[in-house]
Amino acid sequence: MIEKTRLECIDCNLCKKNCLFLQKYNMNLKEFTYKIDLRYRCFMCGKCKSVCPKDLSGTEIAFELRKSRPENILKTEFLKNDYKFKNLPKRKTDTLLFLGCNYPGFYPKTSEKLIDICKKMGIDFSVECCKKPVYEQGGNAKFSNIENMLEHNNTKTLICACPNCYHLLKRKLNVNVISVFQFLYENGIGKKIKDTPSIFFPCSDRYSREIFQFILHYIDGYNEPYKKINCCGLGGGAKKYEEDIIEETKKMLHKAWEKNIYTYCSSCSGIFKTYGLKNIKNFLSEILEVHEEVSLNYAKNVLKYKFKRHTK
Repeated sequence: MIEKTRLECIDCNLCKKNCLFLQKYNMNLKEFTYKIDLRYRCFMCGKCKSVCPKDLSGTEIAFELRKSRPENILKTEFLKNDYKFKNLPKRKTDTLLFLGCNYPGFYPKTSEKLIDICKKMGIDFSVECCKKPVYEQGGNAKFSNIENMLEHNNTKTLICACPNCYHLLKRKLNVNVISVFQFLYENGIGKKIKDTPSIFFPCSDRYSREIFQFILHYIDGYNEPYKKINCCGLGGGAKKYEEDIIEETKKMLHKAWEKNIYTYCSSCSGIFKTYGLKNIKNFLSEILEVHEEVSLNYAKNVLKYKFKRHTK
């Protein structure tokens, strides 16, 4: 993407007009390709690609720059490649519920309800990192750990609760990867939502809406008041470098807020809670009638799920 951008960029600056990060450093995507020192400051949200007439991608530029010169990733590799709070299936299972690492932390009761539903259908669960934090930072992401788990358990279908897990593992694994909403819809599980949700779309599904097409079966209509806000603030690991952009994002969210903010990414829900936003709703929790508020007792919750028992 770096070479493609340098050759094909027409300097229209549409990318800059639509991105707080590019605006802050007064550059377009072509100029970004020469700014390796800024590689970890991009939120990798994909907005630039959506407006670029040449289909150029800041996400891919940032990734290539990070891959060429990884920095400060040993801690992430240590924590996430061999995920310290993992809880893997204890039996052979053709279909596996892949909770990821964040869903049990932010929505423990909803995760419990989902596990119970799957248990009745003979489906086991796993708590494991999809390796996106390592992959996105340009590190050596060990997808082989997941592949070995699936092979050991003869798993052919993976049900992903998290949109980040879904979109990454769909590209990286040789098994059938589906979203939890597809699983619920195809099995006639879940209740229609009475609210008219105001939706904040997660970066990973914002433009393809592969997952959202199944959520549509559970709502009669929706609003998009947050369209101009590119990322919740957690994308690309840029949050720790770009506090001023985070503050601007927070202000924009509060200004755009309309009655509620529905998400289908638990990480979005978690950071919105810290921003002080009200009436944060998670589609999965609402569809399963758990109506759970996002929990900020993340460490306590993931520790509990590390030791959660599997039924045989």
